[in-house]
Amino acid sequence: MAIDSYVNQILESPIFVFEDIVDKVIGEHLKNSELEMLRHPTDVDNVLFEAIKSILVDLDKEEGFISRFFYRIFGVEVRKNKRRTQLILLGGQLKTQHSKVKSELVRIYQQVEQLSIIIIDLKRLEKSFHEKNIYFQNTKTLNKKSFFLTEIKNKVVLLEASQNALESKHNSVTDIEKVYSLLFTKIPRYYELKEENPLDLLPLINRKSL
Repeated sequence: MAIDSYVNQILESPIFVFEDIVDKVIGEHLKNSELEMLRHPTDVDNVLFEAIKSILVDLDKEEGFISRFFYRIFGVEVRKNKRRTQLILLGGQLKTQHSKVKSELVRIYQQVEQLSIIIIDLKRLEKSFHEKNIYFQNTKTLNKKSFFLTEIKNKVVLLEASQNALESKHNSVTDIEKVYSLLFTKIPRYYELKEENPLDLLPLINRKSL
């Protein structure tokens, strides 16, 4: 009953009122989704990946099973290995990049969900207009109803196209995230790695300048 009354008010109002309502429903979400599609998706850092893979191979060659076991389980180094230090530094970079990819996935997913909600709302409004019986064959009102239905359908088509594009991008970024996750978990004690912090490099820079 409330929706029917709402539809009546729209039909009795100037067209710009309807257009304002639709614009408010869509809000900035369509614009945000278009901006998202303009962003170049995060790609795999091949240089970093190859460096980490190379160090992992070297570690396996240089250290025995017992040494690797004690470090992986207890964090104890049987003997110091400079490659492990390199791996920790590169692992921090990898974790930073991995976090950015995961954040990108969350952002895209939220935009897809927002578009889904808007599409549902517009389709509900479209259904209400479609089922609205105009008892008195008022040509002006009939034309308005027809115009509103066409506008809603056009908006839904536009939103669905944007939603599909975002879902496609989300799938692509998901594949990239899986690649990062796979390599990240191959690093011994990966869960202890800290994300790269530019401030951590200051002591090294200052030491070189002496």
